[in-house]
Amino acid sequence: MIKAGIIGYGYMGHFHHDKMKCFREIQVVSAYDIIPAKRQDAFEKGLAVYDNLEDFLKDDLDLVVIATPNQWHERYAVAAMKSGKNVLCEKPATMSVAEMEHIMDVSHETNRFFTVHQQRRFDPDYRVVRDIIKSGAIGNVTTIESRVLGERGVCFGWRADPEYGGGMLYDWGVHLIDQILQLYPDERVTSVYARVLSVLTPAVDDFFEIVLMFSNGVCAKINVGTFALQKLPRWFVFGDRGTLKIDDFSGKNGGAARIRGDVRGFESVVGQKVLGPSRTMAPLKPEYLEKIDIPDEEDMSMAFWTNIVEAFAGIGQLNVTQDQILRQMKIVEASFQSAKENKVLVVRI
Repeated sequence: MIKAGIIGYGYMGHFHHDKMKCFREIQVVSAYDIIPAKRQDAFEKGLAVYDNLEDFLKDDLDLVVIATPNQWHERYAVAAMKSGKNVLCEKPATMSVAEMEHIMDVSHETNRFFTVHQQRRFDPDYRVVRDIIKSGAIGNVTTIESRVLGERGVCFGWRADPEYGGGMLYDWGVHLIDQILQLYPDERVTSVYARVLSVLTPAVDDFFEIVLMFSNGVCAKINVGTFALQKLPRWFVFGDRGTLKIDDFSGKNGGAARIRGDVRGFESVVGQKVLGPSRTMAPLKPEYLEKIDIPDEEDMSMAFWTNIVEAFAGIGQLNVTQDQILRQMKIVEASFQSAKENKVLVVRI
């Protein structure tokens, strides 16, 4: 039995509690929060509640789940590991590379694990993109566009406060960066360029664009904005044989196609007199195109937590490793620096 306690019993604290209740191997026993109403809420859910971190960490726990605003992650993670607990932290892991390196040092010293809730590695839209790229169905990939666009135009709650680590780069950015890095774990990021803007939320970024160049020549473009009143696809991937478009998070809407045989460019329009706006942009005849079926991905919404349980049982390694998170945080830090200096950073990440 894995005995778990939660630090921060707000929205994500409830989320993690509900997930853990789905596993007979996990028993959630306690919660620590500085807000009385949230402690009362946890008490009504049957948990032992604490208003003091030291007392909470004296509890008999195997796992501490950190679900607080971002600026507290390092402090709580270090304290939990030094008290003998393993740690699962909400994303972003930290607010800097230095904080993440400190956590890694303490994890090594205490022999306690530290992992991060990067569950969007299991999202169906991402797995469709990953599987089609890996299959080679659209040829060699040249460019990947990944975006999440909202309409409300604001960041809510503490996410609108820079002291709490608010803003979209820390919020959605770490998910989308993580997905892209998982596509190419063995390739280095060789350059980073970013624009980070506050469009309608003055104190923090509510829009950003990041361009990552990989050592294999692939260009990844990541875009998040809270104020977009027209739709663009969630993913758009260019290959040298075909194209993939995924419209939304379901992974079911969109399409993919590749050119048949050895047909390329003008070969398909030789002799045609009506070619549209130009020969270069003329549409291909349908017989030259081959539709690619979008894979029907299985439900893996519990896969992250299943991995945690397996890691405790010694029958699997943690899916989200500290080295992966450190790499992600280096990209986040480079993005902020690129935006501040308005230049492309040459890196080796």
